[in-house]
Amino acid sequence: MVMQAAPAFSQELDVIIEGKRFELLAFNPNVLLALGDYKAKLVKDEHPNAYDSFQVYEFLFPDKKTRKFTVVGVTE
Repeated sequence: MVMQAAPAFSQELDVIIEGKRFELLAFNPNVLLALGDYKAKLVKDEHPNAYDSFQVYEFLFPDKKTRKFTVVGVTE
């Protein structure tokens, strides 16, 4: 019996969106985002209390496909 795990990895990006620096994270099987300029849109912005934040940006690619990235860090 041969067991195969589905190949998957995470990709962490250091990006600048509207002049702010973010660290974004995505889990995507078998893909690596090429360097470049992409349009980004904030699609989730939740602040359930005074100290937690959950944000997701969606990138739009030239072929009109999208991919979501979660904010895991904000830098100055």
